[in-house]
Amino acid sequence: MIRFEHVSKTFADGATAVQDFSLEVQPGETLVLLGTSGSGKTTSMKMVNRLLEPTNGQVLVDGHDVMRQDPIALRRKIGYAIQHIGLFSHMTVEENVAVVPRLLGWPASRIRDRVDELLTMAGLEPDEFRRRYPAQLSGGQRQRVGVARALAADPPIVLMDEPFGALDPITREQLQDEFLELETEIQKTILFVTHDVFEAVKMGDRIALLDAGRLQQLGTPRDLVEQPANPFVEAFLGHHHVQLRLMTQRIGPLLEPIDMEMASKDDSETLRESDSLLTALEKMRSAKADRLPVRRQGQPVGIVTRRRLLAALAENLGLSDEPS
Repeated sequence: MIRFEHVSKTFADGATAVQDFSLEVQPGETLVLLGTSGSGKTTSMKMVNRLLEPTNGQVLVDGHDVMRQDPIALRRKIGYAIQHIGLFSHMTVEENVAVVPRLLGWPASRIRDRVDELLTMAGLEPDEFRRRYPAQLSGGQRQRVGVARALAADPPIVLMDEPFGALDPITREQLQDEFLELETEIQKTILFVTHDVFEAVKMGDRIALLDAGRLQQLGTPRDLVEQPANPFVEAFLGHHHVQLRLMTQRIGPLLEPIDMEMASKDDSETLRESDSLLTALEKMRSAKADRLPVRRQGQPVGIVTRRRLLAALAENLGLSDEPS
C-alpha cells in the first residue's frame, strides 16, 4: 500500500533528515513511526502526501511513485490528522468535516449523511455538534472532529502525526482506546507518528524506530521489547522494559468460553482480543469485576477472568512457579 525505497531527504540548508529509508506498510496495517524529535519520522510521513518531496529514492502509494502524481489529487485520497488538528475556525464542525467531500463534488445529501455517520462514530451527537464552531469545543472534541475530517472521503490511507499529543493524559488515553475500537470498523492503512513509546506499543501493529534519519528496527511491539536489534533500541526502551513487556502481552490466549448469561448482557465494559494484560487489569479494576466479556466486531467470543489474568501477569514478571 505504501512503500519507501531507499528514500533520503536533505533540506536546502544541508541538513539531512532521512537517510536510505526503506519499508513497506501493508494494507490494513497500523504502522507507527517512532523516534525522538529530529529522528525523521514526521519528514518521512510528509513525503507520502508530498507535503515534502524526497531528495533520493521513491515513495510509492499503490505501486505508483507519488512524484508522478498531482499533489492535490494525491492529498484528496489520503486522510491527514495532525497534533494541533488544524480545524478552520470560521467553519462549523459540519463544514470542517465536509471539506474534502465538497472538493470532490459529492452531492449535498451524501455529504450530510457522511458527516452524521462520522460524528456519531466519533462519539459526537450530530444534532448537538454539527453547528458548533471549533472554539466551542474541548480539546478532545476538536481532536475527534479532526479524525472525522481525515476519514470524511473514506480514504484507504490515513496519516496521523502525533494526533493525540497535545491532550491531557486522561483524554489522550480515552481517545487512543476509542480509535482502537474505530480501527476495527474503518479498516484503513494507517501511518502513525509518535515520540511516545507507550503510545507506539499500544497503537501499532508494527513499529519503525528511527534515529537521526535512519531506521534502527522494524517489527511488532513484542519484537522490539523482547529482541532489540541494537544498543540504541535497548537504550530507547530504557527502564520501561517491564511495563512495555506487559503491554505487548495480549489477552487472546487467556480466553475462556462465555456463558449465555454473560453473552446476553450489554456490558458497558468489555475487552478486545488485542487488549494487553495491563489494559485488561485496569478495566477489571474500573468495573469492579472478576471477569469481563471479550468481543470481536461487537460479538462476544469469550471471557477473561481475573484469576487467569493475574496468573499471566505473575508469569511474565517471573513470579510464577510454573514453567513459561
